[in-house]
Amino acid sequence: MYDVVRRIPRGRVATYGMVAMVAGYARAARFAGLALHHCDDPSVPCHRVVNASGGLAPHFVSQRGRLQREGVTFAGRNVALGRHLWTPRLPDERGGAASSRRRARDRAV
Repeated sequence: MYDVVRRIPRGRVATYGMVAMVAGYARAARFAGLALHHCDDPSVPCHRVVNASGGLAPHFVSQRGRLQREGVTFAGRNVALGRHLWTPRLPDERGGAASSRRRARDRAV
């Protein structure tokens, strides 16, 4: 789970559900939230994970400021997800991005 969060770039956010899905735990957003709540590793940018509507963690008082310093904007209390939502590259069932490129090349022939 933490490796997924480390991939979120500065100025972007991911949702708990997205982090769980990419980590291989589909439909486990609460599990992701619990894991991040207990994370004390400073190399894991937990502040970049928000709820499905862009809402911040209720007891993470520095989250908004940290996101703003990275250039993240807000619509009221929520992150402007349309502008800052991270889109991870998901590997497909046949081996990831290389397979996608290979299929595109094969279609072009």
